[in-house]
Amino acid sequence: MKKLVFILTFFTISLLSFSQNIKQYNEIIDMQYYKAYYCKDIQTSSFVIYKMYKGGGETSRKGLNFKSYKNLQHYNYNKSGYDRGHLVPAEDMAYSEPSLKSTFYYINCVPQHPSMNRGPWSRYEELTRTISQTDSILVICGGCDYEGLIPKNCFKIVYNLRTRKCMYSIIISNDEKMIIIDEKKLKQKMPLSKALNLYNK
Repeated sequence: MKKLVFILTFFTISLLSFSQNIKQYNEIIDMQYYKAYYCKDIQTSSFVIYKMYKGGGETSRKGLNFKSYKNLQHYNYNKSGYDRGHLVPAEDMAYSEPSLKSTFYYINCVPQHPSMNRGPWSRYEELTRTISQTDSILVICGGCDYEGLIPKNCFKIVYNLRTRKCMYSIIISNDEKMIIIDEKKLKQKMPLSKALNLYNK
């Protein structure tokens, strides 16, 4: 019984820690292949939105490195211990050289814990590309619940544009614990209608 109470208490605390505080953006940057909603306070995008159908490709990323977009400030990753975590994955846009290059700007990444970035975040990227092989989708993702310039959590929402249904909405803790929550409240904060309205601005 005590073990059960402990598990339920831990789960409740974990659930409450995902407050989904998504920073207000200051500027919408149209990168042609995606839109970035840049926030000065966190020196990166609050989130990005992009459409995808049959994502992926064979274009090589060799020689590509992240760079500033029009001298906008960004987090200093050197010796920080954090990965440059893509929001729009490079692999999603690997169908052409211009689309791939567009993902290597600091407005398209957030500081991500290596375990999270190379683990569950990467697996959900693969899942998203798989979904896109049969349907056109809309993807919204970013960091949330920031402490300074570091997101405590990262989120991703994927909508099927044919059925207009949410395929999944998740939050992953940006640490070695990598707690994953299927967060239905995300859909209330960013319903398809709002996401499409933002995308079409």
